[in-house]
Amino acid sequence: MTSFLLPALIRKAGWLLPLAAIVCAPLWAAEPEVTVKAQVNKSVLTIGDPVEYMILVRHSPEARIVTSLSAPDAELFKILKLEDIRQKDGVMIEEGKKFTLTAFRLGEFVLDPVSVEYRMSSGEARTVATQPIYLQVKSVAEGEEKTDIRGIKTVLGMPASKFWMVILAGLAAAGLLALAGKWYWIYRAKRLARPVETPLTPEDEALKRLTELFDSDWLRRGRTKEYFLRLSEILRRFFERRLDIQAVEATTTEIMRLLKGREMASDVRRRISEVLEASDLAKFAKWKPEPPQIAQIARDSRQIVEDFRPKPPEEPPHDV
Repeated sequence: MTSFLLPALIRKAGWLLPLAAIVCAPLWAAEPEVTVKAQVNKSVLTIGDPVEYMILVRHSPEARIVTSLSAPDAELFKILKLEDIRQKDGVMIEEGKKFTLTAFRLGEFVLDPVSVEYRMSSGEARTVATQPIYLQVKSVAEGEEKTDIRGIKTVLGMPASKFWMVILAGLAAAGLLALAGKWYWIYRAKRLARPVETPLTPEDEALKRLTELFDSDWLRRGRTKEYFLRLSEILRRFFERRLDIQAVEATTTEIMRLLKGREMASDVRRRISEVLEASDLAKFAKWKPEPPQIAQIARDSRQIVEDFRPKPPEEPPHDV
């Protein structure tokens, strides 16, 4: 009896095998237990600009990550910020690090692949690696000019209820101005006997500060970073006085962008870019220039100031 039923059962079960294969296919095609990727938010940047570099490991709960994620080469990039990442995506775990970097050397660079070692619950050790990342650092002088055109705002009317408030405020301001004028004349009378110092022009003040810096012993004492920090500050304050731009707190990229709207010779623009970029390299990338380079930077700094000195008016020809 049993030998008679067995072939029939096999024939009936034959059509179930393909169906079982279709149902179980998603289980067999499950995603790898560990994957790793690296990415940046931009591949082309200028000196001093930030770039976000992220390494993300995606793994199942059974996998244990053994390798710690290392930072990029400190000789090429400076780490501005470091953030740890850990989150869940369904049953998978995503963890890694996000580095905010900046570069102070021109050229093309490669962030090497990062190898990640992990172990499964069985104890077997495996390794996965990221793809290499390519970055290009360009000079700020190579950037394109950007424009920001905004619409003209309409004129706002003043409600009638506020008109008298403005009148009263104006009268109060006039009274305070009268008191301030009286105080000023008293103060001025006390200082009439004192000699009045003629304020220095922006060019004379900048050259005075540069001379004091160049005659100092900072470079001889190894204070290269402080030396170039002071040099950059002198030129930025000069730009604020002479060109009326906010240069002290601006980056080199922002200063060059502001200067694009000014009429100046190409060699003047080049000198400004080279001196400011050299100062950035010395301040942030620990670059130590040779004596001939230092002397050239000093000459270029003086010339930058002289380039902006107003030309004396031409005298009209005299009749003979």
